[in-house]
Amino acid sequence: MKKIVIATHNRGKLEEYKSYLAPLGYETLSLRDLGISAKSPEIGESYFEIAENKASFYSRFTKLPIVTEDSGLEIHALANFPGVKSDRWMEGTSRQKNLAIIQKMVGISDKRALFKVVIVYKHKKRLVTFTGEMRGEIAAKPEGVMGFGYDPIFYVPELKRTLAQATQFEKNQLSFRGQAMQKLASYLTKYKPE
Repeated sequence: MKKIVIATHNRGKLEEYKSYLAPLGYETLSLRDLGISAKSPEIGESYFEIAENKASFYSRFTKLPIVTEDSGLEIHALANFPGVKSDRWMEGTSRQKNLAIIQKMVGISDKRALFKVVIVYKHKKRLVTFTGEMRGEIAAKPEGVMGFGYDPIFYVPELKRTLAQATQFEKNQLSFRGQAMQKLASYLTKYKPE
């Protein structure tokens, strides 16, 4: 079985990657599986720069192919806040961040939001990027337990519920990360790392 490292400490993300890569014959390894506890600094002004820097950082610890990503929530009425700082604009749990965003949206009628992701695949000197985005709205309150991060407050009109209320199958079909993972999976069926 081929091995690939998913550079995350987030179990939810790792499970999403497994759902795409296991059918292709890949064993997905986490940073924890490799005993890597170091956390990459989030350096960069764009999702691509941050994901690329993470790939360079973690590739120092392994010779295996590595996948990194950076993603963010952009809220139209808040000038695309929190954007590339989605993970670090405030200290606290995901639930606390979700509640803080809902509080910021009180009295704002424009609830439009966008999830964006850039996935970087790095192996030796090869670096390839895959992108995805998803339009939705900020929900009035957190709903659902199937997701992580901002999923409980990201309402998807096509589903008539939040991303955290969606099944894994629905997420794979519609989500921004699912779009990018499909592109990665398609690439990996063609490119065979030595």
